[in-house]
Amino acid sequence: MTPLPPHIYLGLDLGQRHDPAAIALLARLHEIAPGFDPVTWEPHREFHLYLLHVERIPLATPYLRIVDRVADFLRSASLEHLASTLGPFAFGAPHRTLVVDASGVGAPVVELFRKARLTATLAPITITSGTAAHSDHATGGALVPRRDLLTALRILLEKRRLSIPTRLHDRAALLAEITRLTDQPTTQHDDLAIATALAAWQSTRGIHL
Repeated sequence: MTPLPPHIYLGLDLGQRHDPAAIALLARLHEIAPGFDPVTWEPHREFHLYLLHVERIPLATPYLRIVDRVADFLRSASLEHLASTLGPFAFGAPHRTLVVDASGVGAPVVELFRKARLTATLAPITITSGTAAHSDHATGGALVPRRDLLTALRILLEKRRLSIPTRLHDRAALLAEITRLTDQPTTQHDDLAIATALAAWQSTRGIHL
């Protein structure tokens, strides 16, 4: 049975005036699980997410520089890097999706990304205080309640569908942010966690958690 190729999701939280922007790189793989489909006799598959990288972008970095940094990062997120990180699970050319926080100052940055020559699908997400996620015709993305983003992240961690390796740079800072996340924004830094949540939410669209 041929393994499905991995899918790379890069989450970008643009932060605010006093908060740095942050990126999080996830790989979604569909791994063979116990059991078979009773009709096709194909083995069952289960998805799993691997957090490969998190990074804060220095405060006050111009948006154009952030766009260039993200575009370069997407180009460098190669199959070879995945293979060296995930071993035999990494198979086939990965598709790439850039998940951008389009809230507030994010809207004009999304337009900059549209003009850039990205090697990825662009998925803008506007974080809201609403009660349900739905399509956003203005950006071509989605309007997603902050609560939904965080709930998806918590479920993935509880079910061990999201792996955060011990060697990950800034792992301690990320876990500290995840621990203190609330459904309402606070004055504490949460940029690494939100970048991870953006990538995780997009990666599980249409998948029952």
